[in-house]
Amino acid sequence: MALTRRNLFRVAQWIFAAAVLFFAARSLAGQWDKVGSRLTHIQFGWQWIGAASVLVLVIYALLIEGWRRVLGAWDSHLPFMQAARIWFLSNLGKYVPGNIWSLTAMGVMARKRGLSAIAASGSSVIMQMVSLATGTAIVMVTSATLLGQPLLVGAAVLVLAAVLLSAPRFLPPLAVWVSTLIGRDLAPPSVPATSIWTAAIASTLSWLFYGLAFQLFVRGLLGAAPGEISSYIAVFTAAYILGFVSPIAPAGLGVREFTLAAFMTQLGLANEADAALIAIAARLWLTIVELVPSGLYIAAGANRKLLSH
Repeated sequence: MALTRRNLFRVAQWIFAAAVLFFAARSLAGQWDKVGSRLTHIQFGWQWIGAASVLVLVIYALLIEGWRRVLGAWDSHLPFMQAARIWFLSNLGKYVPGNIWSLTAMGVMARKRGLSAIAASGSSVIMQMVSLATGTAIVMVTSATLLGQPLLVGAAVLVLAAVLLSAPRFLPPLAVWVSTLIGRDLAPPSVPATSIWTAAIASTLSWLFYGLAFQLFVRGLLGAAPGEISSYIAVFTAAYILGFVSPIAPAGLGVREFTLAAFMTQLGLANEADAALIAIAARLWLTIVELVPSGLYIAAGANRKLLSH
C-alpha cells in the first residue's frame, strides 16, 4: 500500500511538472509571437537589462528572507538555500491556471523537509497579504507624489506607517478569514510583530526595487526611460497587484500587461505602441529571470538523484 502511494505521488509530481512546463512554454511562445518582429529593430542596452535582472534577483532574495521570518511564527525554520529552492520551484505553479498550485507545491516540498505543510502555506499567505498591503500603500504614496499634492503625500505616508504598525494585529485574523475561503487551516496561533515588520520591510523594499528595475529595463529596451522613478514604481506596483488579485489569469497574464500599458500611456512614459511593447517584453523578461534559477534548482535536484543511484 505504501509503495502504491509513493508511486501515485511520483506520478502526480510528473503531471504537475509537465503542466507547469506546458503553460510556461505556451506563455513564452505567445509573447514571442507578438513582439518578435518589433524586437528585431531594437538596439538593446544589455547593460541596463542586465542590471535590472540582477536587481530582480536581489528582490527575490528579500522576499525569500521575509518568508523565512514569517515561517518562524510556526516554529519552523529553514536555511536560506533550502527556502530559496522551495520558493522558486513552488512559484512555478502560478503558470498553471488556478491559484492553489503554488501553495500546494510549497506544502508538499516543505513536508519533504520535515516541516508542516500548513506552516509553509500559511506563512506564504501572510507574506502575500503583507506584500499586497505595502504595495497598495506604495501606490497611494507614489500616486499622490505624481499629482503634486503634498497633503495627499502626507496622508499616504501616514497610511503606510499605519499599515506597517498595525500589521501584527490585523494579519492573523485576516489569515483566518482567508483560511475559511480556501477551506484550509493556515493561520498560526500568533505571529510575532518582529516577523511581520521584517516581512513588511522586505516587501516594501521589493516594490521600490521592482520599480527601479522596471525603469532600467525600459531604458535598456528603448534607449531612454523618461519620467520620474516614482512613476515607474506606481505603474509597475499597481499593474502587478491587479494581475495578482485576478482570480482567473495564471500569474496575472493579460491583466498585468493591459494595466501596465494603459498606465504608462496615461502618465506619458511611452506612446501606445511602445507601451504595448514594453508590457509584453517585460513579461517575457521577468518570466525568463524567474525560470533561470528555477531551472538550476531542477537540474541540481536531478544531478543529486543520479549521483545517489
